[in-house]
Amino acid sequence: MAAVTKAPSVVVRAAGVDEGHAIAGLWRELWDAHEAWGGYAGTRDPRVYEQLAQRLSDDARVRNGQPVLGRHVHLVAHTDLGVVGQVEGWFERHGVDATTPYTCEVRSLIVSTRTRSRGVGRALLDALAQVARHMSRGAPVVMAAEVLEPNPAHAFYAKVGYAPVSWTARLGTDGADDPGAGADRGPWSARLATPDDALAIAMLDPSLAARRRSQGDVRFDRPRAVDATFVGALAAHLARPAAALDQCELVVTDEQGVVRGSASLSVMSLDPPFVPARRGLLGRFAVDPALDPRPLVAPLVRLGRRLAFLRGAATLELTDLDPPAAPLNQGAVAAGARAWSRIVERYA
Repeated sequence: MAAVTKAPSVVVRAAGVDEGHAIAGLWRELWDAHEAWGGYAGTRDPRVYEQLAQRLSDDARVRNGQPVLGRHVHLVAHTDLGVVGQVEGWFERHGVDATTPYTCEVRSLIVSTRTRSRGVGRALLDALAQVARHMSRGAPVVMAAEVLEPNPAHAFYAKVGYAPVSWTARLGTDGADDPGAGADRGPWSARLATPDDALAIAMLDPSLAARRRSQGDVRFDRPRAVDATFVGALAAHLARPAAALDQCELVVTDEQGVVRGSASLSVMSLDPPFVPARRGLLGRFAVDPALDPRPLVAPLVRLGRRLAFLRGAATLELTDLDPPAAPLNQGAVAAGARAWSRIVERYA
Protein backbone atom coordinates (compact mmCIF):
# COMPACT_ATOMS: atom_id res chain seq x y z
CA MET A 1 0.00 0.00 0.00
CA ALA A 2 1.18 3.51 -0.74
CA ALA A 3 1.99 5.68 2.22
CA VAL A 4 -0.93 7.59 3.74
CA THR A 5 1.39 10.55 4.13
CA LYS A 6 5.07 11.24 3.65
CA ALA A 7 7.09 13.95 5.38
CA PRO A 8 10.84 14.38 5.02
CA SER A 9 12.32 11.06 6.21
CA VAL A 10 8.98 9.97 7.79
CA VAL A 11 6.50 7.65 6.05
CA VAL A 12 3.13 6.95 7.71
CA ARG A 13 1.23 3.87 6.55
CA ALA A 14 -0.63 0.76 7.67
CA ALA A 15 1.33 -1.71 9.78
CA GLY A 16 3.07 -4.64 8.11
CA VAL A 17 2.59 -8.28 9.06
CA ASP A 18 6.23 -8.55 10.15
CA GLU A 19 6.15 -5.45 12.40
CA GLY A 20 4.27 -6.80 15.43
CA HIS A 21 7.34 -6.98 17.66
CA ALA A 22 8.48 -3.46 16.76
CA ILE A 23 5.03 -2.01 17.55
CA ALA A 24 4.78 -4.01 20.79
CA GLY A 25 8.10 -2.45 21.81
CA LEU A 26 6.57 1.00 21.31
CA TRP A 27 3.66 0.00 23.54
CA ARG A 28 6.16 -0.99 26.22
CA GLU A 29 7.69 2.49 26.04
CA LEU A 30 4.24 4.07 26.31
CA TRP A 31 3.11 2.15 29.36
CA ASP A 32 6.42 2.66 31.14
CA ALA A 33 5.98 6.41 30.62
CA HIS A 34 2.33 6.36 31.73
CA GLU A 35 3.21 4.50 34.90
CA ALA A 36 5.93 7.06 35.65
CA TRP A 37 3.27 9.79 35.34
CA GLY A 38 0.99 8.01 37.82
CA GLY A 39 -1.14 6.23 35.24
CA TYR A 40 -2.39 2.67 35.24
CA ALA A 41 0.46 0.20 35.39
CA GLY A 42 1.57 -1.79 32.38
CA THR A 43 2.78 -5.34 32.72
CA ARG A 44 6.48 -6.23 32.58
CA ASP A 45 5.75 -9.83 31.67
CA PRO A 46 7.52 -10.50 28.35
CA ARG A 47 4.95 -13.18 27.52
CA VAL A 48 2.19 -10.54 27.40
CA TYR A 49 4.17 -8.44 24.94
CA GLU A 50 4.90 -11.52 22.85
CA GLN A 51 1.16 -12.19 22.70
CA LEU A 52 0.56 -8.52 21.85
CA ALA A 53 3.11 -8.71 19.02
CA GLN A 54 1.33 -11.76 17.60
CA ARG A 55 -2.06 -10.02 17.79
CA LEU A 56 -0.66 -6.96 16.03
CA SER A 57 0.77 -9.11 13.25
CA ASP A 58 -2.51 -11.01 12.90
CA ASP A 59 -4.39 -7.71 12.77
CA ALA A 60 -2.09 -6.41 10.02
CA ARG A 61 -2.66 -9.63 8.08
CA VAL A 62 -6.45 -9.14 8.25
CA ARG A 63 -6.15 -5.49 7.20
CA ASN A 64 -3.99 -6.48 4.22
CA GLY A 65 -2.23 -3.14 3.92
CA GLN A 66 -5.23 -0.97 4.77
CA PRO A 67 -5.22 1.28 7.88
CA VAL A 68 -9.00 1.08 8.42
CA LEU A 69 -10.87 -1.93 9.77
CA GLY A 70 -14.48 -1.12 10.65
CA ARG A 71 -14.36 2.03 12.82
CA HIS A 72 -10.74 1.43 13.90
CA VAL A 73 -7.70 3.07 12.31
CA HIS A 74 -4.12 1.92 12.92
CA LEU A 75 -1.10 3.73 11.49
CA VAL A 76 2.65 3.40 11.99
CA ALA A 77 5.49 5.80 11.25
CA HIS A 78 8.58 4.47 9.50
CA THR A 79 12.01 6.11 9.11
CA ASP A 80 15.50 4.90 8.32
CA LEU A 81 15.49 3.47 11.88
CA GLY A 82 12.43 1.30 11.18
CA VAL A 83 9.04 1.61 12.89
CA VAL A 84 9.39 4.55 15.30
CA GLY A 85 5.81 5.53 16.07
CA GLN A 86 2.18 4.51 15.92
CA VAL A 87 -1.30 5.90 16.52
CA GLU A 88 -4.82 4.50 16.69
CA GLY A 89 -8.11 6.20 15.97
CA TRP A 90 -11.73 5.32 16.78
CA PHE A 91 -14.23 6.86 14.39
CA GLU A 92 -17.78 7.45 15.61
CA ARG A 93 -20.57 9.97 16.14
CA HIS A 94 -21.71 10.81 19.68
CA GLY A 95 -25.40 11.54 19.34
CA VAL A 96 -28.30 11.53 16.90
CA ASP A 97 -28.20 15.10 15.56
CA ALA A 98 -27.06 15.10 11.92
CA THR A 99 -25.24 18.42 12.53
CA THR A 100 -23.03 16.89 15.25
CA PRO A 101 -19.54 16.30 13.84
CA TYR A 102 -18.04 12.86 13.64
CA THR A 103 -15.31 12.21 16.21
CA CYS A 104 -12.01 10.47 15.64
CA GLU A 105 -10.58 9.62 19.06
CA VAL A 106 -6.79 9.73 19.02
CA ARG A 107 -5.46 6.83 21.06
CA SER A 108 -2.05 5.43 21.88
CA LEU A 109 0.04 8.02 20.06
CA ILE A 110 3.57 6.73 20.62
CA VAL A 111 6.85 8.13 19.28
CA SER A 112 10.05 6.33 20.18
CA THR A 113 12.51 8.28 22.30
CA ARG A 114 15.03 7.66 19.49
CA THR A 115 13.19 9.98 17.12
CA ARG A 116 11.68 12.78 19.19
CA SER A 117 11.66 16.26 17.56
CA ARG A 118 11.80 14.83 14.03
CA GLY A 119 8.16 15.51 13.17
CA VAL A 120 7.00 11.93 13.70
CA GLY A 121 4.12 12.81 16.04
CA ARG A 122 2.84 15.56 13.74
CA ALA A 123 3.05 13.23 10.74
CA LEU A 124 1.03 10.56 12.55
CA LEU A 125 -1.69 13.02 13.60
CA ASP A 126 -1.85 14.57 10.12
CA ALA A 127 -2.22 11.14 8.53
CA LEU A 128 -4.91 10.12 11.03
CA ALA A 129 -6.84 13.32 10.27
CA GLN A 130 -6.55 12.59 6.55
CA VAL A 131 -8.00 9.10 7.03
CA ALA A 132 -10.78 10.49 9.26
CA ARG A 133 -11.77 13.04 6.60
CA HIS A 134 -11.97 10.24 4.06
CA MET A 135 -14.15 8.14 6.40
CA SER A 136 -16.54 11.06 7.00
CA ARG A 137 -17.11 11.55 3.24
CA GLY A 138 -16.77 15.29 3.57
CA ALA A 139 -18.74 15.76 6.80
CA PRO A 140 -17.00 17.64 9.66
CA VAL A 141 -14.72 15.54 11.87
CA VAL A 142 -13.29 16.45 15.27
CA MET A 143 -10.01 14.93 16.39
CA ALA A 144 -9.99 14.38 20.18
CA ALA A 145 -7.20 13.12 22.44
CA GLU A 146 -6.94 12.51 26.19
CA VAL A 147 -3.64 13.75 27.65
CA LEU A 148 -2.60 12.99 31.22
CA GLU A 149 -1.72 16.13 33.19
CA PRO A 150 1.93 15.09 33.84
CA ASN A 151 2.44 14.25 30.15
CA PRO A 152 4.88 16.72 28.54
CA ALA A 153 2.98 16.31 25.25
CA HIS A 154 0.62 19.18 26.20
CA ALA A 155 2.91 21.67 24.45
CA PHE A 156 3.07 19.44 21.36
CA TYR A 157 -0.72 19.19 21.06
CA ALA A 158 -1.09 22.95 21.48
CA LYS A 159 1.53 23.49 18.77
CA VAL A 160 -0.40 21.37 16.27
CA GLY A 161 -3.68 23.15 16.96
CA TYR A 162 -5.43 21.15 19.69
CA ALA A 163 -7.19 23.04 22.50
CA PRO A 164 -8.52 21.72 25.85
CA VAL A 165 -12.30 21.34 26.08
CA SER A 166 -12.86 18.92 28.99
CA TRP A 167 -11.05 17.98 32.19
CA THR A 168 -10.82 14.86 34.37
CA ALA A 169 -9.95 14.50 38.05
CA ARG A 170 -9.26 11.27 39.92
CA LEU A 171 -9.45 9.94 43.48
CA GLY A 172 -8.92 6.61 45.17
CA THR A 173 -11.73 4.41 46.43
CA ASP A 174 -9.88 3.20 49.54
CA GLY A 175 -12.15 3.55 52.56
CA ALA A 176 -15.23 4.12 50.43
CA ASP A 177 -16.98 1.25 52.20
CA ASP A 178 -16.70 3.06 55.55
CA PRO A 179 -20.27 4.12 56.46
CA GLY A 180 -18.99 7.18 58.27
CA ALA A 181 -16.92 8.31 55.30
CA GLY A 182 -19.78 7.67 52.90
CA ALA A 183 -22.64 9.31 54.80
CA ASP A 184 -24.30 12.13 52.86
CA ARG A 185 -24.13 15.47 54.57
CA GLY A 186 -26.19 18.64 54.30
CA PRO A 187 -29.44 19.04 52.35
CA TRP A 188 -28.24 17.00 49.37
CA SER A 189 -28.52 13.23 49.07
CA ALA A 190 -27.39 10.89 46.27
CA ARG A 191 -28.94 7.57 45.27
CA LEU A 192 -29.25 5.21 42.31
CA ALA A 193 -31.70 6.46 39.70
CA THR A 194 -34.96 4.61 39.02
CA PRO A 195 -37.33 4.68 36.02
CA ASP A 196 -39.39 7.29 37.87
CA ASP A 197 -36.42 9.67 37.54
CA ALA A 198 -36.37 9.50 33.73
CA LEU A 199 -38.19 12.79 33.14
CA ALA A 200 -36.11 14.68 35.72
CA ILE A 201 -32.83 13.38 34.23
CA ALA A 202 -34.03 14.18 30.71
CA MET A 203 -34.86 17.75 31.78
CA LEU A 204 -31.28 18.15 33.03
CA ASP A 205 -29.74 16.93 29.76
CA PRO A 206 -29.94 20.31 27.94
CA SER A 207 -27.84 21.90 30.69
CA LEU A 208 -25.16 19.27 30.15
CA ALA A 209 -25.20 19.82 26.38
CA ALA A 210 -25.02 23.60 26.82
CA ARG A 211 -22.11 23.30 29.26
CA ARG A 212 -20.15 21.14 26.83
CA ARG A 213 -20.73 23.54 23.96
CA SER A 214 -19.74 26.55 26.08
CA GLN A 215 -16.37 24.87 26.68
CA GLY A 216 -15.86 24.30 22.96
CA ASP A 217 -16.55 20.56 23.13
CA VAL A 218 -18.45 19.88 19.89
CA ARG A 219 -18.35 16.06 20.02
CA PHE A 220 -21.88 15.85 21.38
CA ASP A 221 -25.35 16.97 20.32
CA ARG A 222 -26.50 20.53 20.91
CA PRO A 223 -29.20 21.10 23.55
CA ARG A 224 -32.43 19.55 22.35
CA ALA A 225 -36.08 19.53 23.34
CA VAL A 226 -37.16 16.78 25.70
CA ASP A 227 -39.71 14.48 24.08
CA ALA A 228 -41.59 11.32 25.05
CA THR A 229 -39.33 9.08 22.97
CA PHE A 230 -36.22 10.24 24.80
CA VAL A 231 -37.87 9.90 28.22
CA GLY A 232 -39.21 6.44 27.39
CA ALA A 233 -35.81 5.20 26.23
CA LEU A 234 -34.20 6.60 29.37
CA ALA A 235 -36.83 4.95 31.61
CA ALA A 236 -36.16 1.59 29.93
CA HIS A 237 -32.44 2.07 30.50
CA LEU A 238 -33.03 2.88 34.18
CA ALA A 239 -35.21 -0.21 34.62
CA ARG A 240 -32.20 -2.50 34.30
CA PRO A 241 -30.96 -4.09 37.56
CA ALA A 242 -28.26 -1.56 38.43
CA ALA A 243 -26.76 -3.67 41.20
CA ALA A 244 -25.74 -6.32 38.66
CA LEU A 245 -24.31 -3.92 36.09
CA ASP A 246 -21.08 -1.98 35.66
CA GLN A 247 -23.01 1.00 34.28
CA CYS A 248 -25.68 2.94 36.17
CA GLU A 249 -27.13 6.40 36.70
CA LEU A 250 -26.97 8.40 39.92
CA VAL A 251 -29.10 11.34 41.02
CA VAL A 252 -28.74 13.94 43.74
CA THR A 253 -31.88 15.24 45.44
CA ASP A 254 -32.76 18.12 47.73
CA GLU A 255 -34.50 17.87 51.12
CA GLN A 256 -37.87 17.49 49.39
CA GLY A 257 -36.59 14.60 47.27
CA VAL A 258 -36.55 16.63 44.05
CA VAL A 259 -33.85 15.57 41.59
CA ARG A 260 -31.41 18.44 41.10
CA GLY A 261 -28.49 16.70 39.42
CA SER A 262 -27.34 13.45 37.84
CA ALA A 263 -24.22 11.58 36.75
CA SER A 264 -23.35 8.30 35.02
CA LEU A 265 -21.10 5.66 36.56
CA SER A 266 -19.28 2.95 34.63
CA VAL A 267 -16.65 0.44 35.68
CA MET A 268 -14.56 -1.48 33.16
CA SER A 269 -11.69 -3.92 33.08
CA LEU A 270 -8.34 -2.87 31.62
CA ASP A 271 -6.94 -5.20 28.99
CA PRO A 272 -3.29 -6.24 28.53
CA PRO A 273 -0.67 -4.84 28.35
CA PHE A 274 -2.18 -3.14 31.41
CA VAL A 275 -1.78 -5.00 34.65
CA PRO A 276 -5.28 -6.48 35.21
CA ALA A 277 -7.33 -3.84 37.02
CA ARG A 278 -10.74 -2.19 37.12
CA ARG A 279 -11.26 1.43 36.08
CA GLY A 280 -14.13 3.52 37.46
CA LEU A 281 -15.50 6.59 35.67
CA LEU A 282 -18.13 9.04 36.86
CA GLY A 283 -19.20 11.56 34.21
CA ARG A 284 -22.04 13.28 32.40
CA PHE A 285 -22.52 15.60 35.37
CA ALA A 286 -25.78 17.49 34.80
CA VAL A 287 -26.88 19.97 37.44
CA ASP A 288 -29.85 22.33 37.70
CA PRO A 289 -28.42 25.50 36.09
CA ALA A 290 -30.10 27.65 38.75
CA LEU A 291 -27.92 26.08 41.47
CA ASP A 292 -24.27 26.21 42.46
CA PRO A 293 -22.97 22.78 41.35
CA ARG A 294 -20.25 22.54 43.99
CA PRO A 295 -22.31 21.18 46.91
CA LEU A 296 -24.17 18.79 44.59
CA VAL A 297 -20.99 17.15 43.31
CA ALA A 298 -19.91 15.84 46.72
CA PRO A 299 -22.77 13.37 47.34
CA LEU A 300 -22.58 12.11 43.74
CA VAL A 301 -18.86 11.49 44.16
CA ARG A 302 -19.30 9.78 47.53
CA LEU A 303 -21.88 7.38 46.12
CA GLY A 304 -19.95 6.82 42.90
CA ARG A 305 -16.81 6.11 44.91
CA ARG A 306 -18.59 3.51 47.03
CA LEU A 307 -20.15 1.79 44.02
CA ALA A 308 -16.86 1.78 42.13
CA PHE A 309 -15.15 0.23 45.16
CA LEU A 310 -17.80 -2.50 45.37
CA ARG A 311 -17.24 -3.22 41.68
CA GLY A 312 -13.51 -3.68 42.19
CA ALA A 313 -12.12 -0.33 41.02
CA ALA A 314 -9.24 1.11 43.06
CA THR A 315 -9.72 4.58 41.57
CA LEU A 316 -12.56 6.71 40.25
CA GLU A 317 -12.12 9.23 37.44
CA LEU A 318 -14.47 12.21 37.37
CA THR A 319 -14.81 13.01 33.68
CA ASP A 320 -16.42 15.72 31.56
CA LEU A 321 -15.54 18.52 33.99
CA ASP A 322 -15.27 22.26 33.39
CA PRO A 323 -11.89 24.09 33.50
CA PRO A 324 -10.07 24.00 36.87
CA ALA A 325 -11.31 27.41 38.01
CA ALA A 326 -14.99 26.62 37.27
CA PRO A 327 -17.42 25.60 40.05
CA LEU A 328 -18.01 22.03 38.83
CA ASN A 329 -14.30 21.30 38.82
CA GLN A 330 -13.92 23.00 42.19
CA GLY A 331 -16.64 20.69 43.53
CA ALA A 332 -14.66 17.67 42.32
CA VAL A 333 -11.51 18.93 44.04
CA ALA A 334 -13.44 19.65 47.25
CA ALA A 335 -14.66 16.02 47.14
CA GLY A 336 -11.02 14.85 47.25
CA ALA A 337 -10.18 14.45 43.55
CA ARG A 338 -7.03 15.74 41.91
CA ALA A 339 -6.33 16.77 38.32
CA TRP A 340 -5.79 13.72 36.15
CA SER A 341 -6.15 14.50 32.42
CA ARG A 342 -7.77 16.73 29.85
CA ILE A 343 -9.40 16.22 26.45
CA VAL A 344 -7.96 18.32 23.63
CA GLU A 345 -9.66 18.81 20.26
CA ARG A 346 -9.27 20.26 16.80
CA TYR A 347 -11.11 19.85 13.54
CA ALA A 348 -9.53 17.42 11.09
